[in-house]
Amino acid sequence: MLRNPNEILLVAAVIFGVLQGSWSFVVPQTPFAQSTYPIRSVSTAIFSLSQNRRPIIAGNWKLNPATISEAENLLKLISGNFKNHRTLDGPEIVVFPPFPYLTTAINELDGTGIKVGAQNVGLETKGAFTGEVAASMISSLGASYVMLGHSERRTLYKESDSDINAKVHLCMEQPNLNVILCVGETEEEYESGLLKSVVDLQLKKGLMGLKKEDLKRIVVAYEPVWAIGTGKVATSEQAQSAHIAVRGTLSDLFGVEYANEVKIQYGGSVSPASIDELMQMPDVDGALVGGASLTADSFTRIVDGGTYSNLDNQSPKELIATEVVKTKNVLGESPIWSVKDKCLYWISAPEEEVWAWNLKDSPYRRLMGTTIGCIALQESTEEGDLVVAGERAFIKMNMSSNSKDFASGGEVLCDRPEQTETTRPNDGRVDRQGRLVFGMYNNYHRAGASAGENNAGLYRLNSKLEVESLLDYKYRVSNCICFPKEGDIMYFCDTPTRKVYAFDYPKEDGGKLTNRRLVYTVPPELAGAPDGAQIDSDGFLWIALSGSGRVIRVNPQSGHVDTIVHLPVSSPTSCTFGGEDLDELFITTRGPDGGGLYRVKVPGIKGLPEPEFSINSLQSVPSNSSPVLPTSAPSSTNEFPTPPVPSATRFVPGAHYLS
Repeated sequence: MLRNPNEILLVAAVIFGVLQGSWSFVVPQTPFAQSTYPIRSVSTAIFSLSQNRRPIIAGNWKLNPATISEAENLLKLISGNFKNHRTLDGPEIVVFPPFPYLTTAINELDGTGIKVGAQNVGLETKGAFTGEVAASMISSLGASYVMLGHSERRTLYKESDSDINAKVHLCMEQPNLNVILCVGETEEEYESGLLKSVVDLQLKKGLMGLKKEDLKRIVVAYEPVWAIGTGKVATSEQAQSAHIAVRGTLSDLFGVEYANEVKIQYGGSVSPASIDELMQMPDVDGALVGGASLTADSFTRIVDGGTYSNLDNQSPKELIATEVVKTKNVLGESPIWSVKDKCLYWISAPEEEVWAWNLKDSPYRRLMGTTIGCIALQESTEEGDLVVAGERAFIKMNMSSNSKDFASGGEVLCDRPEQTETTRPNDGRVDRQGRLVFGMYNNYHRAGASAGENNAGLYRLNSKLEVESLLDYKYRVSNCICFPKEGDIMYFCDTPTRKVYAFDYPKEDGGKLTNRRLVYTVPPELAGAPDGAQIDSDGFLWIALSGSGRVIRVNPQSGHVDTIVHLPVSSPTSCTFGGEDLDELFITTRGPDGGGLYRVKVPGIKGLPEPEFSINSLQSVPSNSSPVLPTSAPSSTNEFPTPPVPSATRFVPGAHYLS
């Protein structure tokens, strides 16, 4: 029975077309499409009602990159973005590197769920054919796909439809090889209204002699030649119309049932900005991506857009944050509000600074002598007692505004885990039981010794100063750690993946995070990625999207964004609630265009008091790191801070620099 009014209108339009002898109709306006589509048969009209095809996103590297080391770096970054973050309901992913990189790609992408394909194949199976590559060779390497009929092969290398058809049959002889068959018209053909005729002929010749069952191993990529590498993109309606024509030809050749199972990709300057709208079309089943597949970030964003999203028509509330402290931090981070001290604390990580501001007097800073990952409030009767996650150790220190306190240094509590040069502490917050949960950071995750490597762990420091591992897999950049008031859930993000997860959180010592579920994925059209986060009294997440110039409020049950806080700088880094009533959102930022502290009043919403780290005994555990003894005085106020003094003058004689 047809229950959807749009389905009833669609079928009625088809019946009317049959009676009138007309095969064109306007699809009623729906969340998916609004366009005039040519209809070849009644069965073709029904195609757009089927949404059972799993999307496929493929990256065509063409003749890129120039060296194997560049290819390895790109593959490692792609692998890191998808390993441990694949879901069964996500799109199928394929990359097509040049021939010399096939084995490297297969090895580097092992365990990610990403398949590897070849960009072409020869016309022969073996023999004296210098420079050729056989389908059996491709299959024996472990590749899953071959791309055939690309417009560059047709135009630059004069491959004919009969050549392409012969290659398709050679691939079908290999049980594990699938084919992406490219079709599409030139700009001249498009302007002459020949789109339908061109793709009809290319499909009929390219698929000649295939069995119906072979269609299960065929993907069709519609690529308007005039859009490939030009920056021009067919509108989503144009793409849908072309895909209807493709499916109509497949229906004529193989019947409705088989045609309706074939995935049809769109290719032609696909970008993170265009993928979401394209994927809203019912017959667009994915994308064949060119230049945007050569950077891990843009390709990941396109893959995220390839998962059909539920359109949300609710407009979020929009607020604007204003700068309240002009600190010009290189990397402001880890803001926490102390209800007891009535003071906001935050850091500038590489500048080794801890900042404090009571919202009335001038802000001041203290130099720690170590790169800082995060800070936490310490359970104490003294004002300003903090725990600092330094580069090599956790440090107990006091952030009093009394200048006399700056003569005494911090006390090393314990060493941090992973005593290697490739990682350091990053994001962290105290849980509702008074333990410090912190994540590590791959110092070279973009490039270098550990590029793309998942080598950082997530840990918990308990009241006995014992460190325990919380997560059964490694990642690259920890962020978004925060807890609702019940304390039984923890939120977490590996920033390069652009995905925020919720876990069931073990309240007892010795447990592990379990039951991971996806809460939010940054939309593909937005640049940047999730950074620090906080949670409000309603249990909603406030996530700083570094690179997007905004902080968003996310319902963790639905993923819906109901509030956006805009900033005049590109990279907010974290946020927290503070002020007398915990109804002000404070946002740290980073350079080069930011670095100041921002604030916005949030009507009707309040935060939760920041928990304090509890230490059973003030006796520190043995450590290989010496105490830090900074000697600098507080710096000034809303004015630009003075440049850090040379490191040799920061410490009393004999002090050890934790780096």
